[in-house]
Amino acid sequence: MTNILLQKFKRDLILKGYSQQTQKTYFRNLEYFLNYISRNPLEVEKEHIKDYLYHIIGEKNLSESSLRQARGAIKYFFSQTLQKPMEVENIPCYKKSKRIPSVLTVDEVFHIIHCAANMKHKTMLMLAYSSGLRVSEISKLKVNDIKRKSMRLTVHQGKGRQDRYTILSEICLKQLEEYWQRYRPQEWLFYGRKGANISIRSIQRAFTNAKRKACITKEGGIHTLRHSFATHMLEGGGGIFQLQKFLGHKNLKTTLVYAHITEENIIARSPLDIYADKYRESRTLYK
Repeated sequence: MTNILLQKFKRDLILKGYSQQTQKTYFRNLEYFLNYISRNPLEVEKEHIKDYLYHIIGEKNLSESSLRQARGAIKYFFSQTLQKPMEVENIPCYKKSKRIPSVLTVDEVFHIIHCAANMKHKTMLMLAYSSGLRVSEISKLKVNDIKRKSMRLTVHQGKGRQDRYTILSEICLKQLEEYWQRYRPQEWLFYGRKGANISIRSIQRAFTNAKRKACITKEGGIHTLRHSFATHMLEGGGGIFQLQKFLGHKNLKTTLVYAHITEENIIARSPLDIYADKYRESRTLYK
């Protein structure tokens, strides 16, 4: 019975259109849950689910995101596969804490890119920062995604399975041209083993090694390059709505986090002080 329901759950995840990574995560979480309760899923009640969530909070010490994934997998299983939404819809949800993204300084970003092990790694890290890409998006880039005339980069099936355009740096384009001359990629922009696209772990490892070589101890993985792109773009005068499109955020609130970071780095000045110099010659304001 359990194996049959697990296969139906896998089917429902595919029908929903979840990414392969989300499918694996949800399926694994559901397996943990069913093994823990050790009973027929059709006999599970809300208290069993609450006991399990309490168990993984207290004993497994999971991160906040892992806990939400576990709850989401259980909820989808009961609401879609078993058609019993009443069992999970009212379970209290772990309150999401608000964290400010880790951001690198401009000097730190350039130093990390400079310390990349080779041209391939340097190009990947430069793209991550200059276009605000997620590591999964770098892995799936194809040669044809580079739009030279419009200076845009096509991102296919990003988070939420959405296609979008993001900005392409002129300096990064020159780097890409040099990279192409040396490696001659045909389909995937960055190849891994056996002709497949490069793995996410390989890109993460390239960043970690470059960061270590640069002697930067600030917390955060390769995603900090995306955070840094967003923050530095706003500091350079970029618009918040334009940034939202480049990052592929559905909700503007997600993008506004970077506006708050930027505000903390800016010393506020009154518009009187900023614009008064234009009127000094008339001395109107000083009479």
